[in-house]
Amino acid sequence: MIEPATPSPAWILVGLVHGGERLSTIRLSPLPFRVGRRAGLELTLAATSVSREHAEFYADGDNLRLRDLGSTNGTFVNRKRIQDETVNDGDIVHFGECEFRVGAEDAFSSFGTMVMEALPKPQQLLKGTQELAELLRLGAVTVEFQPIVALPGAAVVAYEALGRGRFPGLSESPMELFEIGASLGVESELSQLFRRKALEIAAGRDRLPTLFLNTHPREIAEPGLLESVAELRRRAPDQPLTIEIHEAAVAKTSRIAELRAGLRGQGIGLAYDDFGAGQARLLELGEVPPDLLKFDTRFVRDIDRASESRRRLLKSLVDIARDLGVETLAEGVETPGEADVCLDIGFTHAQGYHFGRPAPLERLLPPPSRLA
Repeated sequence: MIEPATPSPAWILVGLVHGGERLSTIRLSPLPFRVGRRAGLELTLAATSVSREHAEFYADGDNLRLRDLGSTNGTFVNRKRIQDETVNDGDIVHFGECEFRVGAEDAFSSFGTMVMEALPKPQQLLKGTQELAELLRLGAVTVEFQPIVALPGAAVVAYEALGRGRFPGLSESPMELFEIGASLGVESELSQLFRRKALEIAAGRDRLPTLFLNTHPREIAEPGLLESVAELRRRAPDQPLTIEIHEAAVAKTSRIAELRAGLRGQGIGLAYDDFGAGQARLLELGEVPPDLLKFDTRFVRDIDRASESRRRLLKSLVDIARDLGVETLAEGVETPGEADVCLDIGFTHAQGYHFGRPAPLERLLPPPSRLA
């Protein structure tokens, strides 16, 4: 009888099994080696985050590979969700929230216990992934809206839509949700959900000004952003919209130029967010100018008490944008003094607690009109 092929060296998994407190060592033999909740598999894990047939190790020549078998909560290698991936000595793998380290058997025989003492406790690295997957399935988010005002006069001319989580056991903070989403590879899906929710909340409102809708930097590098925005336009053909992209995503000018053209074709504006948060991308600004440039709050904070040289620097950047035909927005304006200096410097728009905090739309606008 010919035994199934096993890569050289032999491989093992080390981790906690069946709720035990001591590390177990499981030899990945024979291959293919299936992991799941169903009894009778090579490794059965009695955990609700694990699917009945979750994943499978298999040989590819001398390499060991791991493939997901359509699991609900995902298979991960070094915190990145995978479909089919080579695994190496020392890699951390997760089946749902069950965590193991992969090792070459010979290497672990002498110092395996010492190495594995550094293994994080199960469920730490991916805490919240199950809840986030359910949040996405149910659409359990809401959106608050922060006023954007025109200068001078401070008339409200737009609202930025700011997503918030609404699921038990998860933070409301979008930053924390996106951090969990990164381990699942679902940042784009979460970003799209926030945009759809903003339009759902805004539907039927009278006299609603422009909505500024955020994107995640990952969306710029992936296909599908224009298609997702086109769907928003179909849902709200008359609603003025502006799409914000983070300054860090502006590096590839050809992609941004394509995006800008696609947005303009749908009558949607483009804003660069957090300008100056990293490197002020003046070259990209000149090659692909947006409709509006949002200056990061670090430019604005305490600008009324700043040195003359710092004010001159900020004014020179605002003047460059103006010469390119780009409107400018000061983010994070919190005091009357900051607002006055931003007006003097030449900003056309402002946003911040001085002009209004994020709030549910019903606190900011009258209720939707109803036909008699």
